Amino acid sequence: MNRLTSFLLGMVTGAVLLTGAMNYHLVHSDEGILMIPKLTKGLDDPYVDIRSFTLADWQEHRALAAALVQAQKSELLADGSLVNFRRSIDGVIEGLLGPRG
Repeated sequence: MNRLTSFLLGMVTGAVLLTGAMNYHLVHSDEGILMIPKLTKGLDDPYVDIRSFTLADWQEHRALAAALVQAQKSELLADGSLVNFRRSIDGVIEGLLGPRG
């Protein structure tokens, strides 16, 4: 490719990525990576890893929380610290009593 073609390809790629970042949140959750439509256009929270979010984190990312509710993914709003605490307690219980079944 010559320089002009490379430049134009880079411009188109950048424009597509910018449009995606302005219209969608990429959310990394326990379910995988999800594309959640933003409620308002902007570059806030283009990528967020919510796997260990606490209530304080959700307070800082209210627009993301509202977008998750709008996209009917409100189960992802669970407090990550509580989930991790439950997992550690389950591990202790299994270590003491054996696997549940």
